[in-house]
Amino acid sequence: MGAERLRRLGERASRRRSTSGGEPVEESGSASAPAPEESAAAVGAPAETEAAEPSEHAGAGRWMRAARSPVSWVAGVVLAAAAVTFQDTLVDTAKTVLSLDSLPDRISPQNAIQVVEVRNVRDLGEFLSRHDPDGQLAASFRTGAVQRSADVVDVGRSEWMITLRGRASQQVRITDIVPEFEAEGCTAPLPGSLIVAHPQGGEDVITLDTVIDSPAPKLTVSAPGADGKPAQPFFTGAEAKVITLDRNESVAFLITATASRSYCQWRYRVHYQVNGGTAETVISRPGGKPFELTARLPDVSGYQYVHLSPVNCDSQGWRTVTGAGYAGINTPGGLKCPIKPVLYGEPS
Repeated sequence: MGAERLRRLGERASRRRSTSGGEPVEESGSASAPAPEESAAAVGAPAETEAAEPSEHAGAGRWMRAARSPVSWVAGVVLAAAAVTFQDTLVDTAKTVLSLDSLPDRISPQNAIQVVEVRNVRDLGEFLSRHDPDGQLAASFRTGAVQRSADVVDVGRSEWMITLRGRASQQVRITDIVPEFEAEGCTAPLPGSLIVAHPQGGEDVITLDTVIDSPAPKLTVSAPGADGKPAQPFFTGAEAKVITLDRNESVAFLITATASRSYCQWRYRVHYQVNGGTAETVISRPGGKPFELTARLPDVSGYQYVHLSPVNCDSQGWRTVTGAGYAGINTPGGLKCPIKPVLYGEPS
């Protein structure tokens, strides 16, 4: 019975070792009978440590699965959108609370105004041609209109459409526009050939006037009515005005200059405020050339030729006479008609 019991105890120890992952131990008789229990206990101790390690890996796996889940991605997108919205709200609040001039701008103050257009809108009236040696200038005109060239100068009156646009994020305030003469200033009226055509009307824009051959020309607004009230300065004086331009906003000026004594060349200097400071820009006519205007000669007989449009005397085409011939038919009450349609000839 004792041997049989020892055999059964040995089999139980072997089964325990195989279940816990231990190595089999050889049986050595009754003297070593307690060893299987001690070996089983010794082998079982590390098994508890190894069992704890899978629990740590399982926790890390759960975090990885949570990070990869669709719910986590949606939550991340929502948080990112909330951050951007919060940032935009802060910027809008800063623009509302702070002055526009206190915010930085990527546009240089000198570039805060863009000159969109400079266009001569007066194609009828009186003009002067510097070069008309053979008196054939009128032959190149359309019926009733003057074909402009570099040699043609407005006489007595010029009309230029100038369009400006704000480019800065901050509001631009135009405080003044001043004619600025070329180095030679104003000189005697130009001689040459006079072109007389029917005048045209104005346009619906900010209309400003200036007497360019006055000692200190300024842009003015003509007083309404014919009460003899002098023209008032637009940008200076008791009723000074300021033109404001937001970004991409445009304003058009129709500037009419007159001259009764001289021939003048000039440019317009625009003064404005932006970003808390002041700046200037200069406006020239197309090609970078100065504006120019000449007065009529005091004695029209000094013109080489005078080209008269079809409107004069209801003729069927342009008529050309000499300066002396024009002086003979140009009366305070108008032209003496009919005009003899012969080049160089005195009117009959």
